[in-house]
Amino acid sequence: MERNQFIGNFYRGTQPVKDGPVWGLSFKSRGSMRFRWNETNQNRIDYLAEVAQGRDVCSIELIHSKTVYDIQSKDQLELKQGDGIITANKNLLPVVTVADCMPVYLFDKKKEVFGVLHSGWKGTGIVEEAVNLCKKNYGSRIDDIYVSLGPHIKNCCYIVDEERAQYFKSNFGESCVTLVQGKYGIFFPGDKSKGEGVTVEKGVQTSGRKYKLSLLKANLNVLKKCGIPDENIVYAAECTCCTPELGSFRRETNQLPADMSLEEKQKQFTPMAAWIRW
Repeated sequence: MERNQFIGNFYRGTQPVKDGPVWGLSFKSRGSMRFRWNETNQNRIDYLAEVAQGRDVCSIELIHSKTVYDIQSKDQLELKQGDGIITANKNLLPVVTVADCMPVYLFDKKKEVFGVLHSGWKGTGIVEEAVNLCKKNYGSRIDDIYVSLGPHIKNCCYIVDEERAQYFKSNFGESCVTLVQGKYGIFFPGDKSKGEGVTVEKGVQTSGRKYKLSLLKANLNVLKKCGIPDENIVYAAECTCCTPELGSFRRETNQLPADMSLEEKQKQFTPMAAWIRW
């Protein structure tokens, strides 16, 4: 791990895969990596220029979807919206932004396809879309695909209502959610001593059960469905909400006024750049 960014590898079992790409995630200390087509973020431009080392930076405007683009040049993404990029062009640096949502990195060692995905709750399952695209466009074999699941909000801090919990149980398996036991129902990321990173605001009665949601288990279940071997999968231990070095929508916005618009809240936290480089 470098001082201002998280650097990761792909693994087969406990051994790093040689001659493959590396993936990375900017730290909160590098500042906001927010990306919109109608905005200029010089901080992001400068950071990614360092990372790219002469490669073309390839970005998309995120929309919390399962849309994945297969590209051979950066121009193919001009004004595009979506949440994933794969390519076989080693001169490209695919990038998405995350802050609690899960960055998913993947590559095929034999076909030399690689990419990065933004997997939030709405986009859970996007990795299956990317795997299918690798199979369709490049003839990838499941056994040759490696996946790294990056730092994201873990179930210690991700509390959801019954409707969202039921959605995940129905679509990604019951192991994704755990009922929160307790009387009160307004939850904020907080002191570990008060319940695995969840602080309960006392005196406020809940109207419905609350659940801890594991994006990790949901994505592992999707990868199992795809047939990706367990030994080809690795995941980061860090929870973005619990780790001050990482940007977190929940941690950085939970004390903002309830009536603040989502667009305004999105300017008050630190989106990170998730990238992959061959």
